[in-house]
Amino acid sequence: MRVLASAAEVFAEKGFAAAKLADVAERAGTSPSNIYKYVEHKDALFHAVVTPALAARLLRLMRARVRELGGIEQWSSANAAGSERARAFLQFLIEHRLVVIILLRGGQGTRYAHMSQLMSREMLRLASRYVTNRYGDEALTPLLRFTLETTFTRTIDTIGDILAGHRDAAAIAAAFELFWRFQLAGLQALLDLPGREA
Repeated sequence: MRVLASAAEVFAEKGFAAAKLADVAERAGTSPSNIYKYVEHKDALFHAVVTPALAARLLRLMRARVRELGGIEQWSSANAAGSERARAFLQFLIEHRLVVIILLRGGQGTRYAHMSQLMSREMLRLASRYVTNRYGDEALTPLLRFTLETTFTRTIDTIGDILAGHRDAAAIAAAFELFWRFQLAGLQALLDLPGREA
C-alpha cells in the first residue's frame, strides 16, 4: 500500500513521463529493487494507481454534473449544498485527489494523455446542446463556441489547480464552493442569451 500511495504522489507531482521508479522507491522509503517485487515496470505501477474504472467514473460524474444544469432554474443553487450531483462529483474529487490530478495533468505517455481535453470537449458538447435545444442551431455562433471552449479548458485547469493546491478535504470543498459560485453564475449569464426566446 505504501508503494501505491507513494506512486500516486510521484505521478501527481511529476506526471507519468517524468516519474521514475527510483522516485517512487525513495518516497516509499525502500529501494528500487523492492518495487520490482510488486510490479514489472512503471506502466504496471501507473495502472495500479490509475484504473480505467476511476477514469470512467470521473467522466460519468462530470457529465451528470453538467447535464443537471439544463433542468435547474438558478444555476447558482447547483453547488455542493444544493445539488446531489455536485456533492457526488466533489466527493469523488476529494477521495481520489491524486488520481484526478494525474488524469488531468500527468497522463502524458499513457492512454489517459487526452483526459483533460476529453473532459473539456464533453463540457462543450453538453453546453452546445443546451444552447441549440433552447434557442436553435443559429444561436451557437463561432464566438460563443470559442468562448465556451476556452471557458471549459480553463475549468479543467482550475479543477487541477484546486486539487494540487489543497490537500485538506475542507479546503478543497471551500475552494470549489468559491469557484462554482463564480463559474455557475457566469455560465448561466453566458448561455441565457438575451433577446432570444427559450
